[in-house]
Amino acid sequence: MGLAGLALLVFGIPQFVAGVLVAGDQNTLWDLARQRPVAWNDLAAAVAAREDADRWMPTADREAERGLLLIRQAEAAPEGSERDRLFAAAAEAIERSLSRGPVQPHGWAVLAVLRERAGNRQGAADALRLSLLSGAFDPDLMIWRLRIGMRLLPVLSDETRALLTGQIRKVWVMSPDEIARLGGGEEGAALVQQALAGLSASEITNYVRRIGVR
Repeated sequence: MGLAGLALLVFGIPQFVAGVLVAGDQNTLWDLARQRPVAWNDLAAAVAAREDADRWMPTADREAERGLLLIRQAEAAPEGSERDRLFAAAAEAIERSLSRGPVQPHGWAVLAVLRERAGNRQGAADALRLSLLSGAFDPDLMIWRLRIGMRLLPVLSDETRALLTGQIRKVWVMSPDEIARLGGGEEGAALVQQALAGLSASEITNYVRRIGVR
């Protein structure tokens, strides 16, 4: 066997083994995506499979999957130390995934919520900023980020507020009713007014062209 063939064998085996380890529980992920109930044992097995696969071939995607599975486990657990442990483990998995592949707007938004839940509001604000900087013209994600931002307004930097203002403009063009439901108290209302006051006709045309109107 030549050097190239040997290299392919050596570097291909870890990837192959990692793929085999998680192949059996793809239906679990499909069920989660479709909002179907998943048994605790199935969630635990999927988490364990990704831990094993990560030892063979670390990837951002699989670690993100593990984080989301841990979140679902935490949501299914009763209030208490085990629930808190699972949420903390989920945050660590999402952070590890983001360290491997940082351009994940959804991942940063999930991390913002996990940090907020843990009482780390400044860390949540930092994660929200990176989610906004990562882009993504995903209507549902943009609305979700706005809701997170309204809860974190007191600790947001000027830069993050400016990014949030841009999201408000985009969402208002798509679905103005969502902006009306945002909340955020007087501070949130002031930010919305500021955002909409600066919305030009050319921006409206551009947003409609790019993302449409609901």
